[in-house]
Amino acid sequence: MAKQKKPNLKQALKKVDRLSDKFFGKVDVDLSTLPCLKKVSREKITANFDSDVLEAVRAVAEEHQISYSTLMNDVLRKIFIENKKVG
Repeated sequence: MAKQKKPNLKQALKKVDRLSDKFFGKVDVDLSTLPCLKKVSREKITANFDSDVLEAVRAVAEEHQISYSTLMNDVLRKIFIENKKVG
């Protein structure tokens, strides 16, 4: 059995450098828009909700396979921060 030749990383990188840019496309990413860098810090609290409200929120959350606390946070953000209709 013939011994396999080890791949040469430098040669492989040279081949990649010789390839046309059309193989790679253009990627223009504004890092400041990435959700992982824009996350707001969270604070844990204890809150009491009417059972019918909580039941409705949990049903919608389950239907969309997300956590009910994330859903509640997004709804409250939409109402109090983004729309600024309250207050």
